[in-house]
Amino acid sequence: MSIEIRAVTPDEVADMIAADHRGFGQAPNAFGTGSSAWSEGELDRTRVAFEDGAIVGVSRAYSFEVTLPGGALAPAAAVSWVSVVPTHRRRGILTQMMGALHDDARTREEPAAILTASESVIYGRFGYGCATSRVGYALERTRAKFARPTGDTGRVRFVAREEAEKVLPALYDQVRVARPGMVSRPDIWWSQIFWGLDKPDKAFFVVVHENAAGVADGFAAYEVRGAWNRGIPNTTLWVEDIEATDDTARGALWEFLLGVDLVDVVEGARLPIDEPLRHWVADPRRVRVTFISDGLWLAPLDPQALLGARTYSEFDGHVVLEVHAPDGSELTLAVDGNATGARCEPTSAAPDLVLNTATLGACLLGGNRFHDYAAAKAVEERRPGALAYADAMFAISPPPRMTSGF
Repeated sequence: MSIEIRAVTPDEVADMIAADHRGFGQAPNAFGTGSSAWSEGELDRTRVAFEDGAIVGVSRAYSFEVTLPGGALAPAAAVSWVSVVPTHRRRGILTQMMGALHDDARTREEPAAILTASESVIYGRFGYGCATSRVGYALERTRAKFARPTGDTGRVRFVAREEAEKVLPALYDQVRVARPGMVSRPDIWWSQIFWGLDKPDKAFFVVVHENAAGVADGFAAYEVRGAWNRGIPNTTLWVEDIEATDDTARGALWEFLLGVDLVDVVEGARLPIDEPLRHWVADPRRVRVTFISDGLWLAPLDPQALLGARTYSEFDGHVVLEVHAPDGSELTLAVDGNATGARCEPTSAAPDLVLNTATLGACLLGGNRFHDYAAAKAVEERRPGALAYADAMFAISPPPRMTSGF
């Protein structure tokens, strides 16, 4: 049978969800109850595989923005729901769907495609590189005392959903436009993805931090998991999301979370690689790293646009990159930039570095060094000293972060 790739219609959404659950091996209620906005949003951006009228593969994109170094907000195709049903593996269906998604993104003039990967081995061949990392922390609550005062003069208070729905998105937008790697969260994300965590069988809570002037400048969402065992609580406070506009508010939120009674362990899994928690506590050994993993994957669909939109280090930098795309094409680009702006244009000059789009995607936000990828034979240095020079030119501080799941 031939495979047809197309967008689904509204009356095919239930079949698309069922096929996606088969592909991921999830229970039929994996999306929870309540809002269906994320499932039903932007159906024109779905690219679903049909065989003889039946859905055998699912993929889609959402219209996001990703923050670049310097603060530019680049339109991005946020790729999600990528799965093939187990009966149709290894038939090229994923390749067809990814090609259709990228074609659609280029038509919309989105210079980047982004995703969070269920399997990290898949997406390099489609031009994606891991641009940010995330870390998991676990702390014994009673041993996680702060070494120094946070300097906080504000307060932390619980908010009900009605208020949180108004306060949290605006707060998150303040955070994400100020930090490279962060992505937008459209209304449909909040209604189903974030609030999908608030289920009758969960102990789910949201708190907001306000500064001394009463202005909200951070929030945390958490779930308490576990049960009492013979009169002793055996529970974990699981941090679902923590965002703040400054370090004082973030420290105050962590201090609150570590002070919640009847909790053994405080744990989080989608924390930025530069999470300062271990520097706040008196005994950093008590902040156990449970894992370090990939965060945002980025495919430069238009490398010239992305390289020209970000800023670079303080000095006036110049580097020539020869970039190879998954389709076999190549493009040589001259990048000139400093801390105030940049210019990127095609050139016939000899390249300083040769790399593919996946490696460029990994290094574009400043979260990885070209030198490290050269050691792994993913970058070729054509001009002596070019690796160190490019690393210095692309470097940013603090590093990029991405704390959303999509």
